[in-house]
Amino acid sequence: MAFAAQAAPRQSGPAGVSEADASTQPWFRLFLNDGQVLSLVGDFTRLDQVVMVQVPVAAPSEAGIAASRTVSIPAAAVDWVRTDAYREALRRAQLERSSGERAYAAFTEEVAATVRDVALLPDPLQRIQRLEAARVALAQWPATHHGYRADEVAQTLSVVDDLLNGMRAAAGQQTFALALTSSASPPLTTPPALLPPPTLQEVVTQALQLVPHLGDAAERTLLLQSAEAMLRSAPESDRRWARATLGQVRRQIKAEHGVTRRYERLRSWMLDTSARLLAMADVRGLMRVRQQVVERDTKLDGKRPDEVASLLATLDMRLERARRHRLLLERWNGRQPAVRAYAAVVSPHLAVAAALPRALEEVKALSGPDAGMLARADAQLAAADDDARRAEVPDDARRSHQMWLSAQQLARRALQTRRAAVRSGDLQQAWEASAAAAGALMLLQQLRVDVPGLLRPPALPASGAP
Repeated sequence: MAFAAQAAPRQSGPAGVSEADASTQPWFRLFLNDGQVLSLVGDFTRLDQVVMVQVPVAAPSEAGIAASRTVSIPAAAVDWVRTDAYREALRRAQLERSSGERAYAAFTEEVAATVRDVALLPDPLQRIQRLEAARVALAQWPATHHGYRADEVAQTLSVVDDLLNGMRAAAGQQTFALALTSSASPPLTTPPALLPPPTLQEVVTQALQLVPHLGDAAERTLLLQSAEAMLRSAPESDRRWARATLGQVRRQIKAEHGVTRRYERLRSWMLDTSARLLAMADVRGLMRVRQQVVERDTKLDGKRPDEVASLLATLDMRLERARRHRLLLERWNGRQPAVRAYAAVVSPHLAVAAALPRALEEVKALSGPDAGMLARADAQLAAADDDARRAEVPDDARRSHQMWLSAQQLARRALQTRRAAVRSGDLQQAWEASAAAAGALMLLQQLRVDVPGLLRPPALPASGAP
């Protein structure tokens, strides 16, 4: 049993650019559904619904390299069948130029060595298994090498299949497998022709044709400015064409800048107006602003859909905050009569100059008070206790009311313990009275903040607050 495989020389590649040239060119192509063909510097990257590409912004240099700029194109605008076929053809040409021949020669020699080794195995079943494994590797090789040498591989597979069938017959196997793996035959369609590098005119024309496909205004402006720079530095042979095209490009740039300024004014007006209306919880006013943004965008022919979508999203968030704020304001307004009545009862007892706070300060400092101030403090404390029992406590003031009751309890303990310390002359009791007085004073100070706060309207809810 003999088997040999050699890498025959390649005569030609796809029509167009020679395969020798193709390997040195970075020019991939993106075929669009409208028939336009984009020249790309390097390969493209597909991310969800967009395609990131490097488009040239200068004519290729003598080394075949061109400056580029990254832009994004909607994936739905791309003819993926033609684009993928061209990319596969270009990669195959690059493989053939770089290392394809050596890789194929080494691989087929490996397969041939396996076949020779198989002939030396004494067990027929082992020979069949080893040859089947070699056939699988052979059939898979073109798919992992961009279809390179697929026709030669198909011919080799036919030889291997004949060998396998002969081995099976000799081993007494009745069922022969005609195809162990998927076919390695070359595709029936002709590979697309590889295109030459673009000229300066083609690069500029491509940039101008690509502008309508770009959704981002900044990308459009940058691409137009790149085209303008290319036209200004065009060689003498392209001067007449460059002067004619330069006027068109500058008009487009001017138009883009004009649209940008109008949308910037729209954005500034919307942000300022909506901030003022949000502070007033003016829900109706914010709804009118939203409608006006839509109407003004329509008058501008909807040329900045992403920017307007961002503005409307901001408005919707501010509308939600205004609605929450309006709800809180209405709730606060409904409860204000009861809250004001409660504050009117509590506030006189919180005055710093009142007898009770002054007496507590003396107790805290272990410096008094005298009998007269102590009596006035007792009277105020009794009045506070009576007011606390009779006061109608609204829901919003329940926390403050509990704090007021706790302050009265600590104040009562402080005054009683101070009297006991005076009677006994016990300094430890005086310190206990001081501690109770300090607690009462702390609560009274907090009430001086909280009770007036009940009379203030609720603050604007933070963004995202429930």
